[in-house]
Amino acid sequence: MAVTAVEGAVSWSWTALTLLADAVRGHAGDAASCALLVGPSPRVAVDSSDRLDGDGWDVSVFVDAEAARGAPEPRAGEHRYLIEDLVAVRTLAEGGLPADAAALFELYLPYAVGSLHALRFRRPFTVSHFAQSLDGRIATDGGDSRWIGCDENRVHAHRMRALCDGILIGARTLRTDQPSLTVRHADGRDPVRIVLGRASDVACLERAGPSPILVVGDGDDPSSTQVERVPLPRDNGLISTTSVLQELYTHGIRSLYIEGGSTTTSAFLAEGNIDVLQLHIAPMIIGPGINSFSKPGIQSVAESVRFSRHVYQRIGDGMMFVGRVAP
Repeated sequence: MAVTAVEGAVSWSWTALTLLADAVRGHAGDAASCALLVGPSPRVAVDSSDRLDGDGWDVSVFVDAEAARGAPEPRAGEHRYLIEDLVAVRTLAEGGLPADAAALFELYLPYAVGSLHALRFRRPFTVSHFAQSLDGRIATDGGDSRWIGCDENRVHAHRMRALCDGILIGARTLRTDQPSLTVRHADGRDPVRIVLGRASDVACLERAGPSPILVVGDGDDPSSTQVERVPLPRDNGLISTTSVLQELYTHGIRSLYIEGGSTTTSAFLAEGNIDVLQLHIAPMIIGPGINSFSKPGIQSVAESVRFSRHVYQRIGDGMMFVGRVAP
C-alpha cells in the first residue's frame, strides 16, 4: 500500500475499534468472531466470516478458541487474532497490518467486544484502571494525583472510556477530582457516567457534557432530567457491588470502566466483580500517600487476589500491568 495509507493505519484502526464496539453492542446475541476492514473507509461485521471488500487490511477476530480452530485457513493478506482469557490477544496469522496498528488491536480488542463477554457473564464486563507510583500510591496524602500517569496513559484512559458503555467512580473521587468523565483525548462517544453517591454532587458532570448520568444510592431525587437515580439499599453503610452490576445491566450497560477511587475499586474486587485490572505503573516514588487498594488485611498469602492470565504493555514512560482476575 502507499506510504500515506500506512501512515493512516493507526487512525483507521482506532476507528475500526470504535465501530466494532458499536456493532457488538447492537448485536442481538452471542458471537464467536468478527470481521473488520481497516482502511480509509473502515467497516465491521459481527459473527460473520464474509470478507469485507474494499481498500485496506482484512482483519478477523475470534472470541472463541473453538471457532478459531474450526475456521478455514486464513485468506491471503488476512490478519487474524484470538482473544484469550479476556486480556491476551494472540496473533494467529499476519496479513501485513503495520506494527503500530497491530499493537493497537492487541491492546484494545478485548474491550471492543466487551458486550460479548457481558452476555456470557449475565452482568457487565468490568475493567478497573489506576495510574500508580512504584510504591503503589495513586495520590499524595493530600489527595493530589495530577499527574501520576503520563500523557500516553491519559490517552489510553480516554480510549477506554470511548469503548465502554459506562464509566463508574465513587463519591469521594467525584468530590476530590471534580471530573468530567467524558472522552476528550481520543475519538469516540461519551459513556454513561455513573456515580456511587448523591445526585446533589454531580453538577460538575452536568456541566461537562450531555451524556446520561446515573447516581446509584440513596438521597434526594435529581432535579435534572439528565440525571437518573438508581436507588439501592446499604448494608452496614455499603452498597453491594453485585447489586450495582445487576442494576446497570438492566440499564443496558454491558461494559463498565471503573476509574476509582481506591475504596470503590477495592469493594468491587473484594466481591469478585472486577474482570480485568489495569495498573499503569509510573516511574516515581511518592512515599506516604493513598494506596491503590484498601482491602482488609489477610493472614495468608494464599488469600491474595490472583490472576489467571496477565500481560505487560508499554505505555509512554511507564508500564501497564493488565490482568484477568482469577474467578
